[in-house]
Amino acid sequence: MKRSESRRQLLKFGGAMLFLCAGGAVYRGIEQGVFAIGTGPAYEPWRNWRGARTAGERIVAAALLAANPHNSQPWTFRLSAGAIDLYADPTRQIGAIDPLRREMYIGLGCALENMTLAAAAEGFAVTATLMPDASDVTHAARLSLIAAAPGAPELYAAIPRRATNRAAYDVTRAIAPAVFDAIDALVTEPEVRLLWFRDEAARTRFGAVAVGSAEALTADEQQSIDSSRWWRHDWSLLQAQADGITLDAQGMSGVVVALAKLMPDLPRHRADAIFVRNVREIMVPTAAAFGILAVRDRASLAQRLRCGQAWQRIHLWGTTRGLAMQPLNQMCERVDRELQLGIEPVFGQAVAALIDAGGWQGIMPFRLGYPTQQAIHSPRRNLHEVIR
Repeated sequence: MKRSESRRQLLKFGGAMLFLCAGGAVYRGIEQGVFAIGTGPAYEPWRNWRGARTAGERIVAAALLAANPHNSQPWTFRLSAGAIDLYADPTRQIGAIDPLRREMYIGLGCALENMTLAAAAEGFAVTATLMPDASDVTHAARLSLIAAAPGAPELYAAIPRRATNRAAYDVTRAIAPAVFDAIDALVTEPEVRLLWFRDEAARTRFGAVAVGSAEALTADEQQSIDSSRWWRHDWSLLQAQADGITLDAQGMSGVVVALAKLMPDLPRHRADAIFVRNVREIMVPTAAAFGILAVRDRASLAQRLRCGQAWQRIHLWGTTRGLAMQPLNQMCERVDRELQLGIEPVFGQAVAALIDAGGWQGIMPFRLGYPTQQAIHSPRRNLHEVIR
């Protein structure tokens, strides 16, 4: 074969291989949702939440968009004449990550806050009774609804826009003191207190505990396994289950997300190492401030619910003001794990030292700042899956 003909054959072969590889990448991209971020049945609740047939269903639809641990959505609802009952779903507990159900009930409190806002918008005055059945700890709350003039709570409109932002925050923008004062005023529950970590020394103290707890959590094999169970790398699984933690919501650039979706999923321990690195290098150093919501009795289910209401209110308000927020729960997850196992309270003591406020117990740490990129919503289950 002549040299020029051989070269032409090689170029044809190379071109064919490039075409096949490109075609395979496109197919893989379609299969993995690279071109469909935030779409599909798992994301419909964010768009159709006001379209349910009845007022009760629309109130529950608002609850489905609330913040919750690991996007486990640990709730079910029962509708009746003049009332909506909110229940914990024990099958959606996140294992050793939340062994004492602290985060579960905070998440239920977030749902309760959304329901209260939605009920007012639907024309109801609401009376909420927490833990109404002493014989059933899963019965988190009953909302009694009485017809009233429809209201338009400012935070109601923020419900479909709120999202956890795990990306870097803008280190060039400080938060004005008036913003902290306004957030303080949102915490109206007498059994809940908000403590701030705003100056450099306070942020450094908080950051050291946040990073250390992330390292300890990922080093705990059972906590690592239980956390990984809620990871949704496969797009078809994400759409089918409509829950869990996704690549799209990790705060990475679009290019990095696309490449990660095209590649096979990482081994658990490698993913854990990346998470710890992100806490150390992105989440902690770019936060403008940190906060911890504290209660008088961290074991009280009712106080956890109230804490969740306060957190949801803060996050919704921050959404209306262009603020980014993210829970940093690892330190309290380690406190719970220490209590579960009866081991030395390393993080129990560390969190208590951060709080340093007589009688208050921290249960909901978070970061805030101004965003550098828009947060992406997590998937949500539909009404028919959560109404009993």
